Amino acid sequence: MVRQLSRFVAGAFALATLLSVFPRRAAAAAQQPMRIVSLAPSVTETLFAIGAGDEVVGVSQYCNYPAAARTRPRVGTFLTPDLEAIVALRPTLVIGLGLSSDQRELHAIAEMSCPVMTVQDDSLGEIEASIERVGVRINRAAQAQALLEQLRAQIESVRDKIAGARRVRVLMVVGHQPLVAVGVGNFLDDLLRLAGADNIAASGSAQPWPRLSIEYILTMKPDVILDGQMGADVAASSNFWSRFPTIPAVRNHRVYGYPEDPIDHAGPRVGESLAMIAKLIHPERFAAETSR
Repeated sequence: MVRQLSRFVAGAFALATLLSVFPRRAAAAAQQPMRIVSLAPSVTETLFAIGAGDEVVGVSQYCNYPAAARTRPRVGTFLTPDLEAIVALRPTLVIGLGLSSDQRELHAIAEMSCPVMTVQDDSLGEIEASIERVGVRINRAAQAQALLEQLRAQIESVRDKIAGARRVRVLMVVGHQPLVAVGVGNFLDDLLRLAGADNIAASGSAQPWPRLSIEYILTMKPDVILDGQMGADVAASSNFWSRFPTIPAVRNHRVYGYPEDPIDHAGPRVGESLAMIAKLIHPERFAAETSR
């Protein structure tokens, strides 16, 4: 009886010792830096913006901001990720976009015992939600909230500047051949509305990137044309539009190029992009700022 009791006590002690080790091992694992692979530029920008850049071990082919992201190994695109390259990086987390077109690839990554997280960046609301979700997932919730507060402050600053301004009919173009415009259901349409614009492409189609005819544009008479095809020179003249002098934006010399980076990029810099767009649409509200 004494011998059995002794064995029981010894076993109980061993079990208690083992159980005490598990939390320490779990805590040690939790303290280890993560190894994150990002499959989207908006995710990469978010990770660096909330201080997790050192934990990013791989990025998509299109991730080029910030400059440090360009030094990371490339693992294809979010539509066609290089599964072998991803697994070779031994990630503890892979973050991609929740697009139906790449679900098969993401499932394949998950089946290789790589944890996968997906976010959305189609709208301003989705961009904000993705920043918050990524922050929580990688234990940087406080940094994500600080980034969101900064972003919302930028939005409020623009709102204050254009408060009471008349809305302007705007066409935003991303390409000429074919003539592709910013339509509805994307973050650029959100930014246009916040910048005090009536997006003429949004009223003519339910598509996020509609192809428009010149006849439609002539009929809609935009007051401002923002043309990404013209590049970063916001004051550049466009030979393409000079052929249509009856368009108010052309007649009044309000056809502007805009920088593709950052304006065409979803992610934490959308507040900066909003300010750029609003300044082109309502320059009079930013006159004091421009004259500094």
